[in-house]
Amino acid sequence: MAVRKYHLTFTPENVSEPVTYRLVKEFDVMINILRAEVDEAGGRLMIAMEGSGIQIERAIRYLEASHVQVQELKEFIRKDDSRCTNCGACVSICPVKAFVMDGRTFKVAFLNEKCIACGMCVDACPPGAIRLRAQV
Repeated sequence: MAVRKYHLTFTPENVSEPVTYRLVKEFDVMINILRAEVDEAGGRLMIAMEGSGIQIERAIRYLEASHVQVQELKEFIRKDDSRCTNCGACVSICPVKAFVMDGRTFKVAFLNEKCIACGMCVDACPPGAIRLRAQV
């Protein structure tokens, strides 16, 4: 089973469609909503989708046929190791523990697969070593 993260963009016309319900019910994929935003211009949704490659492929085709823009997200945060002072501010603020301090080297490591692109680490980083690459 694969887990992939996607940024979905909805128009005002399709924002009220039960898309996540259909993904689960009709395509048998598991959905975890990481971030969501809806306003008069439409909506943006960041999801983690879990299923077989074929299931995910079919689900993506359904979304695109429903006029939902789909962008696969592979990297949310970029950590500039040359600027990082390993202060640990990102470790203490990250709600999903995507940043961890190595107890042997006292260096901060970033675990991309856990990241939900909330941006809290960007604001907390004193030397500005962390940048948000994907925004909802």
